Amino acid sequence: MPICNDNFNGCFTGSYYPRPIFNCCPTGPCGGGNSVVNPSRSEEWGFFAVQNTEVSFLEAVPVTLVGSAGSAVSQTQTGEIALTAGSYVVSYTVTGSSSASPIRFALELGGDILPYSLTAETGDGNPKTMSTNVIITTSGNAVLRLVSQTDGVVTVSNANVAVTKLLN
Repeated sequence: MPICNDNFNGCFTGSYYPRPIFNCCPTGPCGGGNSVVNPSRSEEWGFFAVQNTEVSFLEAVPVTLVGSAGSAVSQTQTGEIALTAGSYVVSYTVTGSSSASPIRFALELGGDILPYSLTAETGDGNPKTMSTNVIITTSGNAVLRLVSQTDGVVTVSNANVAVTKLLN
């Protein structure tokens, strides 16, 4: 089946990118079906950051809300990101130094470490930058934290977390 985007053929008014693509027109190769959908972002997001702090093993990086849109991503406590039910793209970057090795960070969702979110670098006292992108899903309200998995103290010179809700 061909990929159809009848948005440009007058089915909808205005721009629908990056919204799902619906083929609403009764004619054409797709025949009016709504079978092709783009996984795309909603208008709800949050950006969190911190500079110059120290964290220990299993301690949350104390990021604070810098900017947001919508109500799906919020913060009630430093280091904790509150999410409503849904799927999210989460990106984080941490620059930190430690003599403990390896330097490791991961995301914790609802108290559980997400192993696929783990990043690591060799600890030699020099600043190292770690970053990753993951997609997470929560069935209800949940708390997301960026936590140190380093067996020792890490001096964080810069950390940020970007969370964007996906359309359902």
